[in-house]
Amino acid sequence: MKIICTQENLKNGLSIVGRIVANTNTLPILNNLLLKTENGILKISSTNLEIAITTNIRCKVEEDGVVTVASKIFVDLVNNLPNKNIIIQTKEGDLQLETENYHTKIKTLSAEDFPLIPKIENNKSLIINSQELKNTFDLVVFAASSNQTQPEISGVFFGQTPQGIRIAATDRYRLAEKKILLSSTEENNYEYIIPQKTVLEISRIIGNQNIDVSIVFGETQIVVDINETQIISRLIDGQYPDYKQIIPNVFPTSLITEKTLLANALKAVAVFSQGSSSVKLEINSLKQQILLTTESSELGKSEVELPAKIEGGSTSMVLNYHYLLDCLSGITTKNIELKANNDSSPGLIVPEGDDSYLYLVMPIKS
Repeated sequence: MKIICTQENLKNGLSIVGRIVANTNTLPILNNLLLKTENGILKISSTNLEIAITTNIRCKVEEDGVVTVASKIFVDLVNNLPNKNIIIQTKEGDLQLETENYHTKIKTLSAEDFPLIPKIENNKSLIINSQELKNTFDLVVFAASSNQTQPEISGVFFGQTPQGIRIAATDRYRLAEKKILLSSTEENNYEYIIPQKTVLEISRIIGNQNIDVSIVFGETQIVVDINETQIISRLIDGQYPDYKQIIPNVFPTSLITEKTLLANALKAVAVFSQGSSSVKLEINSLKQQILLTTESSELGKSEVELPAKIEGGSTSMVLNYHYLLDCLSGITTKNIELKANNDSSPGLIVPEGDDSYLYLVMPIKS
């Protein structure tokens, strides 16, 4: 192999594939990146056997080849090279890098030992705008469970609707769901569970790119094409819980308040909720206000009054303020609507005027 590429292009490509590499003593080859030339481009791949990422790097290919190199050493080196053209070639079991006054040799491992990156048949597929997909993932992924003993809810639900798709996540203490309208969908219904880490990687790689993203589902895997990058991941096997049944049909109390004011108030009172993460919300329909309260026998007490447009009766509930802030950070509307029953029933948050997103949070029982 012999190629010439810019440090910037190589650095950007390595930032895409390098994050999923996990140091392992049992399978040293998984510590490596696969570098392969194909059709005049350089393909860089990484895998941890759960997810694989391949990205294409523009370069000048003078001699085709394939090799694997230790990810951490290669990434750290390239990141610290000057932004100049880099000559990369293999010679006598080493990967040699040369640019200006820099001359480096890195030991390699045989590409034959690198795990095969699977290819799946085009089973069910769709095209979706990258920013719409990223924003949706960002609105739900935090609600997935971190408990691997319940693998079904440790991932993100992805299912078809008559008008498009719905994406949801829950840890049984909260639930986030976002619906995306699509101009056309397949007639066959489908439901899949995508690992949380895969969703986070997809969102990270999309970044600020505003392009069409291709998603293909196989029986056990998902393939996502984002510009010059392809992500292949396993799907979680299992049946996602029927979360629709836990969403109350009726809420006697509803209010509208400004999102930023509520978020700032939660951060302020949270100072006195250390250890419990709980904040009490008292909804007063007569005063048309919300009272947020936290109290600690050791630290003190904090209260914040917020104006709100309230319909229905007064009520109160104790909620985890972390859960509320997770939700509010992703909502883009100026105001949010909070719907409530009582102190033992879940509350529902939706962006004002937007019924495509909902966030259900269970109260903390006193």
